[in-house]
Amino acid sequence: MRLLAGTIYASIRSMPAALDISAYPPDLKGRRILDVGCGDGRLTFQYAPTAREVLAFDPDRASIEDALDEQAALRVSNVDFRVGSIEHLPARGAPFDVALFSWSL
Repeated sequence: MRLLAGTIYASIRSMPAALDISAYPPDLKGRRILDVGCGDGRLTFQYAPTAREVLAFDPDRASIEDALDEQAALRVSNVDFRVGSIEHLPARGAPFDVALFSWSL
């Protein structure tokens, strides 16, 4: 684990099993989603096909690079992956319908 911008971050890249978000109750179809601490995007890619658009960010550059590689392979066009943390998110910006904090502490 590393301390980055006041938050604890642990990479999920070493997790062997696929993660399943089917237990999430909200309907994400057509929603604008803010994905805080997206890691390598393994959850992001599960809901991206039904979302309107997704802004997914994580402080770990290597994880975002992995997510971008997977995004290109899957040809997902509605996700914007960025390196960053919620502490640096502008106070004013695009409105979101849903914010997900799946791997953020």
